[in-house]
Amino acid sequence: MDVLFEKYTSFGNTFIIVDETRTPLADDAQRAAFARWALNGDFGIGGTDNVLYLSRAQDSRVQGGADYVFRIFEVDGSETLSCGNGLLSTAAALHRAHGGVEWTVLTEVPTGRPRPVRLGADPDTGRTWVDVGPARAVPAELITRSGPPPADGVDHITGLVVPGVAELSGYLTFTGEPHLVLFSGHGLPPELEERLFVDARGAIGRPDGPAIKDTVALAHQLGSHVNQAYRDLFPQGVHLNFARIRDGVVEYRTWERAINCETLACGSGTVAMAYVGRRLGILSGGTTAFWPHRCRWYQPDASLTVTETESGYVLTGQPRLVCVGAVPLSPQASAHQTVGGTAGSTVGGTAGSPSSATPAKDLTHALAATPG
Repeated sequence: MDVLFEKYTSFGNTFIIVDETRTPLADDAQRAAFARWALNGDFGIGGTDNVLYLSRAQDSRVQGGADYVFRIFEVDGSETLSCGNGLLSTAAALHRAHGGVEWTVLTEVPTGRPRPVRLGADPDTGRTWVDVGPARAVPAELITRSGPPPADGVDHITGLVVPGVAELSGYLTFTGEPHLVLFSGHGLPPELEERLFVDARGAIGRPDGPAIKDTVALAHQLGSHVNQAYRDLFPQGVHLNFARIRDGVVEYRTWERAINCETLACGSGTVAMAYVGRRLGILSGGTTAFWPHRCRWYQPDASLTVTETESGYVLTGQPRLVCVGAVPLSPQASAHQTVGGTAGSTVGGTAGSPSSATPAKDLTHALAATPG
């Protein structure tokens, strides 16, 4: 059997989309195996962050009136919760394959509490949108608290020490994924802002210069250390969003859990930053532009927007179709498609194993982390 796929990019955040209304897969074991193979650059397709699977919602009464189910798999075959840029790309793919301009899609399937979100496409401009809804408190399985979740959906995290670099603090909220937001002057030290937001230019297909290499290494050091040393606080990992505001525009970089690296852009992270910025009083309502700093080294016009509405937040972007293709799904080959995991990896399981870090303190939602 051939698996039909499309590859999309949303400002460097890339996805292989498999429309299971056209190419149905047998079960989650097959989905996990295909993701491990497809995301491998040596033996599969490669050059992509995630595999997205789209299928019809079988029972609209049970599925909250949804049209489709959205599922997102990682390089190790595990299933994660959601993705803003993935949903923007899904809107473009649905419009291309099935027509229409608006759909309701189920996300966050691994939680056992699938959540419907609306998304749509503007065929005249090529832009797509996702009604993410309100930001929420991070679910209990993703954060270690000693008390109830905060009423405003934001945990204040303090005491994240990265040895030899800095001590970080930030604001944790949930927009389909757990996001720790560090604004300049609000958790992001000035010396790190200077090192993370560099005036650099790259070129696709050419080696990056020293300035880009150094700042990419720094972002990876920060993200990987927090996710490894503070596994007691973030049992399944956390996204880190580094941000600064210039003339009303938010420039940002995001290091993502599960794939354990920085992506060139992040959609759900922009919604988290918009909400936290409003709570801190450093962003106004209405529509805010977000510039993915790392992507703009290569695509200087890259920009996402987040609009505050009565029901929450709407994310808007412009994903682009890269290519379409078909690859064989061989049961024999699938048995060996193990990248960063095993053929028996549990779908929806934790990426990585918990460390023996010391439990964190919780001071009325000011969570003081203690490194292991």
